[in-house]
Amino acid sequence: MTKSGKMAWSVALLCASLLGCGDSTSDTTISSTPLNEDYCEVISKEPLVVKAVERGIFRTTTFKYENEKVVEKAEFKSAEKMESACLVYRENSNYSSVVCNDKSIVAVRKDIKTSDGYDDFVLAFSTMCDDLTEPEDDDISSSSREKDNPFIFDRSSSSQKVSSSSRQSDLFGSSSSSKTQYAESSSSSTVSDDGKISWYGGAWYKKEKVVAANVDELDCTDNTNLSKLNDFDVAYEFNKPGDLGRDYLGDVNAYIEGNMTPVSAECGSLVLDGTNGLLVPLNDVFKTRGFVIEIRFMPTQEADLGNIFVAEPPGSGLDAWQVRMDGTTVNFHVRDSDHDYSAWEVHEVGDVALNEWHVVRIKVFPTKSANGDVFYSLNASLDGSLRLASEFKRDLSGLMYGLGIGYDAVHQAAYARKFFTGKIDYIRYGRILEDDL
Repeated sequence: MTKSGKMAWSVALLCASLLGCGDSTSDTTISSTPLNEDYCEVISKEPLVVKAVERGIFRTTTFKYENEKVVEKAEFKSAEKMESACLVYRENSNYSSVVCNDKSIVAVRKDIKTSDGYDDFVLAFSTMCDDLTEPEDDDISSSSREKDNPFIFDRSSSSQKVSSSSRQSDLFGSSSSSKTQYAESSSSSTVSDDGKISWYGGAWYKKEKVVAANVDELDCTDNTNLSKLNDFDVAYEFNKPGDLGRDYLGDVNAYIEGNMTPVSAECGSLVLDGTNGLLVPLNDVFKTRGFVIEIRFMPTQEADLGNIFVAEPPGSGLDAWQVRMDGTTVNFHVRDSDHDYSAWEVHEVGDVALNEWHVVRIKVFPTKSANGDVFYSLNASLDGSLRLASEFKRDLSGLMYGLGIGYDAVHQAAYARKFFTGKIDYIRYGRILEDDL
């Protein structure tokens, strides 16, 4: 990975752990310095002490593992900068307590619970801070760099430029003691059994098969009929308790984050308890304007913002879609950043009953008119009944982050409210291309 590419990943890493990361407006001092002029340096590992410049703010942060908890102490050069950071820390659900005083912040993380998890945390920082150069002056000049835009990126470039205010992620706490890695590409992931951990788009995830917590209690037969999947490119059938994240049609496998509560299973379905979910690293298969999503699910509890299957990035200015439950209503939320920078459109699909199986199908597809023009339509059905049919002028193909099954995979401010509680029989996704017209 190039030095600038590595910097982009490390900024996101530092953002989540040193400043908690909220909206750019949470900090009155926004750096005008390019991302590759930010830096981090590990001063020591016992205890872990990190010196960093991020968003134009210099800080020294000390991490200690005490009484099965990780305690962070971030020290700033002024009380004003501390106060800005304090607001962000307090909005971050990763911390069980935050105490702000004078020029320092003491925060207790609630996601890292084991010594092995802390060892991985230290290793992660060492890896991400490698080879980053310290600027000549710690006090970086500041100006208002698109304050209202927490994301800065160029769609014409293959490399995303994300401001360091862009994430509120929960990246650490894995209990694996395997060597930590970070992915150098946003292409598809492949399942391996070596127990390694990879970095992708805001999460550390175990690059191994997802095994149900109750796998020893199950004796299941996988009778998946692949001929029924001809219309799809990705299929999570959840028929193997020892390999719940398997993509039955390719290698777009789902994983579990290193700090996530283990998932359970019944023979033929994934069981989510409102604290867990699966991460799908972004793959080009999802970056298409026309697509079909089909999900068979059983909600067992009303949801607040219950994500069933979502491509939901942080902040604003990014394409996104969500199949989710709001209360007992299934909705399809969409955001086309080229049409409206931050607004979500909500397409209501219909109400569902708890403790019953339902099938939702979302289809965005192109049609060619008699004169050769191509236009798109949106159809949504619930339990075989068409609920919505309309022209669809949005283009949601510009996805830039991984997808979440059952939760918010980028851990935003309302993260704790976004879990789905219930069972998922299958999730299937297929591209619909204009070339096929």
